[in-house]
Amino acid sequence: MFSTPDSACAEDTRQQAWLRRVAHVWSAMPRFALVFALLVSGVTPVPGSGQADEILVLAASSLADVLPPIGNDWEEATGVRVRFSFDATSRLAPQAANGAPADVFLSADETWIQWLDERQIIDQEQARRVAANGLAVVVPQGRRVPLDAEALVGIGRVAIGGEHVPAGRYAREALKASGVWGSVEGRTVVGGSARGVLEWVARGEVDAGVVYLTDALLEPGVTTAFIFNPTSHPAIEYWAASLRRSENPTAAAAFVEHLSSPDVSGVFSAAGFSSGAMDAEAGPAGESLQPGASPAGPSITSAIRLSFLVASLATVVGLLPAIGLGWLLARYDFRAKPIVSALVLAPLVIPPVVTGFLLLTVLGSQSALGRLLSAVGLPVPFTILGATLAAFIVGMPLYVLAVRGAFEAVDPLYEELSWTLGVPPRQTFRRISLPLALPGIAAGAVLAFARSLGEFGATVVLAGNVEGSTRTIPLAVYTLLESPSGRDAIWVLVGASVLISLTALTGYEALSRRQRGRRLEIDHGG
Repeated sequence: MFSTPDSACAEDTRQQAWLRRVAHVWSAMPRFALVFALLVSGVTPVPGSGQADEILVLAASSLADVLPPIGNDWEEATGVRVRFSFDATSRLAPQAANGAPADVFLSADETWIQWLDERQIIDQEQARRVAANGLAVVVPQGRRVPLDAEALVGIGRVAIGGEHVPAGRYAREALKASGVWGSVEGRTVVGGSARGVLEWVARGEVDAGVVYLTDALLEPGVTTAFIFNPTSHPAIEYWAASLRRSENPTAAAAFVEHLSSPDVSGVFSAAGFSSGAMDAEAGPAGESLQPGASPAGPSITSAIRLSFLVASLATVVGLLPAIGLGWLLARYDFRAKPIVSALVLAPLVIPPVVTGFLLLTVLGSQSALGRLLSAVGLPVPFTILGATLAAFIVGMPLYVLAVRGAFEAVDPLYEELSWTLGVPPRQTFRRISLPLALPGIAAGAVLAFARSLGEFGATVVLAGNVEGSTRTIPLAVYTLLESPSGRDAIWVLVGASVLISLTALTGYEALSRRQRGRRLEIDHGG
C-alpha cells in the first residue's frame, strides 16, 4: 500500500508536532529539576549543611543503647541537636575517611583512631578515651554453660566478630591467649559486628558467642558464661574525636569533652562500661598498627571458587522450578495467578537482608523445619547449603521472568496444531514448547547465575561469613573493606566480580537474541 502526498504531508505534520512537544518538555526539564530541588531542600535537612545547632556522630554499634540518652541531655543543656549513626567501627572509619558529613567519631578500637589520625581525618589533640568494656562468652538460654575458655573446646559452633571488626580481634586474641584458638577456629562463625553475634546466640543458631560485656547484660535471651581476663586481650577502650572536616568544630569539640566528663562517666558506668574519665587528658597511646599486624585477609581463590560453586548450584536447583513456574504463568489464567506472581517476584523487591532474616526464621534451629533438616544431617544456617539457598531465592524472580517470557514468545498455535494431530500435551511440551523456548530458558539461567554471584544480604544473615565455607566474593570484599590494609587486595576480587558479571550478561544478551531469531525463523517458515 502506497502513501498519497496528502497522507505523507499529514504524517510529516504529526511528526513535527510530536518533536515540538518533546522539545518543549526537554526545555522545561531544568525548571522542573529546580522546583523539585527546592521542594526537597525545603523539607529535608541536608547533612553537613553547616547548621550550627546540629552535629552528626559516627559511633560504634555497641554504644547504641547508652549514647542516645547522653545526646538528649546534651541537647537540653546546649540546644545543639546530636544525631547518631551506629555501625561497626571498621565500617564507620572508612566512611569518615571518604568524606562522610559527620562531626564526631566514636570508636571501639584505638587502632582505627590511629588509622584516621595518620590520614589527618581527626583532630588528635581532641581525641579522648571515654569508656572501657569487657569481653564475655554468652550461650543461649537453657544451653550448657561453659565455665572457662577450655570448655569451649567441647561445644559446637562459636560466633565471633570478623577479622577486622574490633570485637572480632579482641575475641581472637582472648581465645589465643587462653590456648583454645586452634581447637575452636574450625568451628567459628563470623558475624559483621558484636550485636550480630549476640543476635545469633539469642536465637540459638550457635552454641556460644564472644561479645562485649555490656551487650551480654542487655540481652535477656542469653546467659553470660564467663568474662575473659582483661589481660588476655588488648584493652577494649572507646575513643572519641572530632573530625577535621566538621562544619561545627566548636560544638564537635565540646561534645567530645562532654563525653569524658564525670557526669557522663556515671552514665557509662550505669550501663556496664568502665569509666574512661581518668584518662581524659591523654591522647591516643600505644604503637601504630604496623604493616602485617592485622589478621590475614580472606583467600581470594577460595572466594572465587565458592562464588562459582554457590551460583552454579543455585542455578541448577532453580532450573525445574523456574520452568514450571514460567510455564504456569505464561500459559494459564487462574484466580490465584496474581498471588503466585507476587510471591515469585517478592525477593526482587524485598530487601535481601529481610529475605535472609525470614529464611533464618523458617530454617533456623528454633523452627520445626530447621530442626528436622538438622536431624537428617542438612543444617542450613552457616553452611554452603544456606549460601546456596539464599542465592537460589534471590535469583529465582529473574529466572522465572526470563523463562516466562521465553514461553510467551512461543506461539500457542503450534501447540494447538500438535494436539489436533493427536499428540498428548506432555509430549507436545517436550517436543515443541520446550525446544522453542530453550534459548530463553538458557538466558534465564545465565541471568540467575549472574544474580547469584552478587548475592550478599541474604547470605550474610543466613549463612554467615565463614572462610572456606560461605565467604563468597561479595562477602570477601565486605571483609576487606573493614581492613585498614585490605584496599589493595580488594581490587583483585572487584575485577573478577565485574569480569564474571559482564561475561554472564553478554551471554544472556546473546541467548536472548538467539531466542528472538529462532522465533522469526519459525514465523517466516525458515
